[in-house]
Amino acid sequence: MNRLYRSGHDKKLFGVCGGVAQFLRIDSTLVRLGVIVLTIFTGIPILIYLAMAMIVPKEPTWVNPMSEFGGEYSHNPYANIDKEMEQLEKRAMQQEIYRLRAELAKYKGL
Repeated sequence: MNRLYRSGHDKKLFGVCGGVAQFLRIDSTLVRLGVIVLTIFTGIPILIYLAMAMIVPKEPTWVNPMSEFGGEYSHNPYANIDKEMEQLEKRAMQQEIYRLRAELAKYKGL
């Protein structure tokens, strides 16, 4: 059974268009273009979009992002990879700052 969620991996603002595209099994670009065109001419889709952003639940992390192609539900081990990469980069930057401070302290002592 296919459920409607706000997409966690195909989102620009709230993931509504990505979730609708996944639910309908079409390209999310087509959904986004449709929303933009209808918003320009009527203005109503923006209200529907905001309502859906508040009502439709977020995609659970255990949903396989490839399930739109008929895949099974499975745990997604890469759900938080971006957050982990940011933490690693921050830690590496802090270590480099400490190293440079220590090196600067050596030169100040001369």
